[in-house]
Amino acid sequence: MKTVLAPALCAFFLVFRFGALAQTSQPPVVTGVTAAQQPFPSKDVNISYTISDPVSTSDNVWILVSSDGGKTWTVPATNFSGAYGTNVPVTSAPATNNAIWHAGTDWNGQYTTTCRVRVIACNNGMVLVPAGSYNRGDNLDGESDAPVYSVYVSAFLIDNNLVSGFLWSLVSGYASTHGYGFDHAGAYKALIHPVQTINWYDAVKWCNARSQMEGIAPVYYTDAGFTALYTNLDVNTIYVNRGANGYRLPTEAEWEKAAHGGLTGLRFPWGNTIKNGPASSGGQANYYGNKESFSYDLGPDNPNSAFNDGVYPYTSPVGSFPANGYNLYDMAGNVFEWCWDWYASSYYASGQTDPQGPSSGDYRVLRGGSWYYYADLARCAGRNSNTPALAVNYSGFRCVRGF
Repeated sequence: MKTVLAPALCAFFLVFRFGALAQTSQPPVVTGVTAAQQPFPSKDVNISYTISDPVSTSDNVWILVSSDGGKTWTVPATNFSGAYGTNVPVTSAPATNNAIWHAGTDWNGQYTTTCRVRVIACNNGMVLVPAGSYNRGDNLDGESDAPVYSVYVSAFLIDNNLVSGFLWSLVSGYASTHGYGFDHAGAYKALIHPVQTINWYDAVKWCNARSQMEGIAPVYYTDAGFTALYTNLDVNTIYVNRGANGYRLPTEAEWEKAAHGGLTGLRFPWGNTIKNGPASSGGQANYYGNKESFSYDLGPDNPNSAFNDGVYPYTSPVGSFPANGYNLYDMAGNVFEWCWDWYASSYYASGQTDPQGPSSGDYRVLRGGSWYYYADLARCAGRNSNTPALAVNYSGFRCVRGF
């Protein structure tokens, strides 16, 4: 393989605010990005960048690669070493970090003179789901509304945890003084538990408020010209400004790809069976065990014993179980997660790129299972839906951001 890399594009933060802590709205600062291939016969690429962060001592750092001068970021670059990935140490003073892209593993045999790299740093826990195709749907349990088709999804960032009570209250407090109106106040068992008892409309408006609070461009509007920001009432015709990189709900296709964590053909983010109970005893998720109904449920039966304290809801603190391959927590169980899409039983199709779901419907998609439901809905391909006005104590959400 021979890859020629021209000087890198400016760091993403020089153009957009990205990855700010919600309580401070101060993102990391990345400058001085350079990239150069190591001398032949090496197929590795040296990447250097300068980073500082006034509010955090560890950031998540991700690198995207373009083959067309920065028009698109679709090179399948996932093998890196050095200062890359989760929890990269940073300081308030600018310091130079180095990473290596193992291009011979990711892109062997490719040649271009227009490669560019983009360094993205986040101090709010968001992690990268890389661009690429995956097999969406169920090939194990015969779900009639989820046949297996290959789908291409562009790279995006996603919250590593469900929106917690703390983050919900922080943003909704800002929203209440900036013209927003929610149907529900939101509930949570503790600040470190996921927010629940919010409906789809609440989640969408909250995404806009989070964007505004952090000084970035919101995504959702009530007009095609993107002049009327969605802040109030229950509106079904929402216009998505895909040119904005603010917070939004994941599409169903994005959510399912993220849930798999880079693995393929498995029921759950970690394998084909699921175990109830505390993580210290091998428990993998917070769900309602039922071994008799599902052969892949190893039990024990009934609500998760670690969180069944006799007081509803039996939610668990976010991040109570091991993360999947993308460093995402609670992609199975705890609370269902609202997605952007309208639900349709026949929507899945072959060859889709970044599918957005049907243009209309009666129900919005919910994914991931919950403390209140059996293991079948905690599968990566398990589909659920309900009216967007529904607000119950087993449904919450997490946010994503595009580029």
